[in-house]
Amino acid sequence: MSFAEFLPKADWREHIAAYWVRKTEPDTGPSGRRVYADGCVDLICNAGESVAYFYPMARGQQAIALHPGRLYLGGTMTAYGVLKSDVECLLTGIRFWPGGFYALFPQNMQQVVDSVIEFPEGELCTLMRRAENLDERLDRWFGDRSVFGPLSNTGKYDFVLLRKRMYDSGGLASVEALAEEMCVSNRTLERIFNENVGIPPKEFLRIVRFQEVLSRLRNAAGKNELPVAAKESLLQIAFELGYFDHAHLTNEFKKYAGILPSELSHFYKTGIAGGQYF
Repeated sequence: MSFAEFLPKADWREHIAAYWVRKTEPDTGPSGRRVYADGCVDLICNAGESVAYFYPMARGQQAIALHPGRLYLGGTMTAYGVLKSDVECLLTGIRFWPGGFYALFPQNMQQVVDSVIEFPEGELCTLMRRAENLDERLDRWFGDRSVFGPLSNTGKYDFVLLRKRMYDSGGLASVEALAEEMCVSNRTLERIFNENVGIPPKEFLRIVRFQEVLSRLRNAAGKNELPVAAKESLLQIAFELGYFDHAHLTNEFKKYAGILPSELSHFYKTGIAGGQYF
């Protein structure tokens, strides 16, 4: 299984995190990849010859089929999921930052939380059926669309700024403080998040905090700090990020990642996992 990501043109980087291509090679057999909750959404085209399946854990592992030649929208996840594919499966995708898809398309995100639905954009589907030079063709497509009018669907608020504030806080910002900064009520802020991301701001902040834990585990592994004194390191992370205790961090991490933080730190340290873990 091979996986590659490409940065979009600078014009789209506020909304689009990456274009990507995932291919299951003939000599590797069926493959699976765990997808962590991160607040992002994806447009996914099955550009291959076999069916892929996505299993969202928040929906009891019910399989969602991605059929060849079709384009799908994968919504915000409130728990991890697993993507499985057979040989000769080729998936191409566009990963949008939280709120990025809603900024470019008139699609309320609540209906696709923890789900994958078919997305009726025939021109884009045709474009994504070829992996070669995918980034260049997608940049042109978004650029051609912008000629006919603004793509932004954000209204009067600056969701990019709001998202940055939450990331910068490591998930520790309060909903009340964010609402005050945006000059809106808590209720209006929740409506904004339901439109842009599909989930309430408190749930999104928990996902941001989980992603901060991931970042710290990666950094610690890079400095050879884990798994040495792993328990103490995780206790320190739990304290600094506002978890009640080590068990609270562990339970929330397992929900969003599907494994224990100590297991992931070992994978980062040793390189074991063969691409199954982000």
